[in-house]
Amino acid sequence: MNASDAFWTFSYRCDELPYSGVFRIADGDSIGGPWNDCQLHTGDTRVLEYTLCKPNYQLFDIDGTTFAVVRGGEQCLEGFEHVDFATASAYSAEICMHVGYWGIARIGGGGSIDGVGYDCNIRATDSRQLGDAICVESE
Repeated sequence: MNASDAFWTFSYRCDELPYSGVFRIADGDSIGGPWNDCQLHTGDTRVLEYTLCKPNYQLFDIDGTTFAVVRGGEQCLEGFEHVDFATASAYSAEICMHVGYWGIARIGGGGSIDGVGYDCNIRATDSRQLGDAICVESE
């Protein structure tokens, strides 16, 4: 996570951070909790007790079913499995909105689904190595 990501990700949810904590973020920077007015400090050389990390997944719901887009690899979260081709096809318009505009994500059976920038195309098989995955909660 870079400093800009941290600021925009957490500045509007600062109340969720421990009140008086100061948190290490990427590139040697830090961000303070509410007591510290959520201030971003670049090049902070202090030794800090906490590290703030951005999750590599996002959960979303379609018709009462929980899905996840997992960034940075083709693996699913624990308790999830790759969405199968039939389900991905049935909900392709909704799923592709979560892939990322120019993203391409792995689905079950070695397939893939494209983001909106690639017209939400879906493939039953795709031999390319992909950086993201679309998963569904296991039953």
